[in-house]
Amino acid sequence: MKHDRQTLPIAAIREENPSLRTYIFNAYLDALPGQFVMLTIFGQGEKPFSILDANNSSFSFTIKDIGPFTKRLAQMQLGDLISIRGPYGKPFSRETGRILLVGGGYATPPLRYQARVLREMGVDYLVNINGARSETDLLYIEDFKDYCDRSLVATDDGSLGHKGTSVDVMSAVLSEESFDRIYISGPERMAKAAVDVAKNSGIPFEVNLERYMKCGVGICGSCVMDPSGLILCMEGPVVDDTTLEKLTEFGVSHRDKTGRITAL
Repeated sequence: MKHDRQTLPIAAIREENPSLRTYIFNAYLDALPGQFVMLTIFGQGEKPFSILDANNSSFSFTIKDIGPFTKRLAQMQLGDLISIRGPYGKPFSRETGRILLVGGGYATPPLRYQARVLREMGVDYLVNINGARSETDLLYIEDFKDYCDRSLVATDDGSLGHKGTSVDVMSAVLSEESFDRIYISGPERMAKAAVDVAKNSGIPFEVNLERYMKCGVGICGSCVMDPSGLILCMEGPVVDDTTLEKLTEFGVSHRDKTGRITAL
């Protein structure tokens, strides 16, 4: 895969909710589900973002307005230029047996992309569990319904679907059905809970991890994970169950922008 830099105009913007927008670019990006890119805004620096979708003619990202960089991005309009380099990192595998997707919050874009790819590859059976704080925070409900044989929803406040977490629903589904692989993407506390359930089930799984990244090419060391020294931007962000077992900081701690280890 090429890691070229492209400077492109924003072709379309879709409002997902008051703080979340999807940005679409009309160009080719040689990317797979689970990979990420580095977005650059002149005068504002650059940040990593996961990929919502990519095909032969366009690609897109869904981004929440949570800080100076994303606030500047939220102010940009159609035709404004953004510089993009990538894709980087290790993607999800593409198993086509009986597959369970478990997502939480605003970390669901890679699973939406994975669902589309698996459906096009002829997946045998695909179930998605989509969790968020409330109905307004849920993403891609209709897309998951289109791509999946079964699509389930959980909200913390009970405004849509099961009242509780996606991990609650995951436990219930695994008590009823068998799967060949589980793909997980969500906030780390949620992901840790999902991993514990997956381990108990004995089903192989992969997790999309998030760490502070400055370079995306393994130079800065910001995303190194203890104790193995795994460089997440190159050897992740998707890791399998065997690799995750060696990462003692998963679900416990991470590094801030200075490199200092802090509790989750």
